[in-house]
Amino acid sequence: MGFQFRAKRKEPRFLRSNGTPSFSSRVYEKPSEVSVIARKPVVTATPTTPVFEALKTMAARGFRRLPITSPSGRLLGIITAMDFMDFFGGGKKFDIIVNRHKGRLYAALNEALEQIMTRDVVKSYLNETFVDVLAKMVKYNVGAIPIVTDDEKIFGIITEKDVVDHLAEKMTGKRVEEVMSSEVITIPPSTTLLEALKVMVSNGFRRLPVKGDRGVEGIIVAMDVVRFLGSTRIFEFIKSDSIYDVLNVDVQDLMTKSVVSISPESDIGEAADLMRKTNRGSLLVIEKGELVGIITERDLLIAIALE
Repeated sequence: MGFQFRAKRKEPRFLRSNGTPSFSSRVYEKPSEVSVIARKPVVTATPTTPVFEALKTMAARGFRRLPITSPSGRLLGIITAMDFMDFFGGGKKFDIIVNRHKGRLYAALNEALEQIMTRDVVKSYLNETFVDVLAKMVKYNVGAIPIVTDDEKIFGIITEKDVVDHLAEKMTGKRVEEVMSSEVITIPPSTTLLEALKVMVSNGFRRLPVKGDRGVEGIIVAMDVVRFLGSTRIFEFIKSDSIYDVLNVDVQDLMTKSVVSISPESDIGEAADLMRKTNRGSLLVIEKGELVGIITERDLLIAIALE
């Protein structure tokens, strides 16, 4: 398939014996109330919400995740773009479609979220501090933390983007090349959606650059998959009721073609500003016309939060 590998990124340093991160002074200088930082109200789904309805909601609102709650608002789980990529061919949850639904697409789209949602949610309570929330986000490698009340009802949610926006002011002193992922796996434009999903889920990637004969031609991200599966466009590719009608679509038909790039010598503050202005969760790092890395919101969070 033409995958290309580079050297791995350095792992963030966890200096305490209990595994909690050693935060920079910037974190303590701008603590703020969790209730202020958290996004609210929160759009949620229930365990019985059909997969297609959740996909439509996430696609329409640009959400990477939806908390799953009871009718009374009690947090029961969370559904993420990665869960959907796992379900639609990337991982073990695909067995539900293959075995229970015999590969039928419409049955898969009508499956209840309770069958594929993540139940063990990393969450925080209103009485916790911003540092507590950030510590969980870094320690457990999650992109968002639902905030709940003492009776487990959803109050708000804090995401990687919220943290970067909150801390990124006057963020200077580190270059992109110091924090970027220099291991870059690329796929050719003719890669099928199924092949791409397997690569993304097995590696824990939310994005894959697409590289052809002319260089980087685009990038396929988790939200591209969500938008495709959650739109009427999916029905343009259906010839029967087989899930493989959709999974055999080439990524070049789904990818984001307008990539946003930055140089490795740029300050990470510039990267944060560019992500905000372009509403992107990542930037490709280009040097002399060559792809040398990728920098994400996660990389920025680690860079600005840890010493």
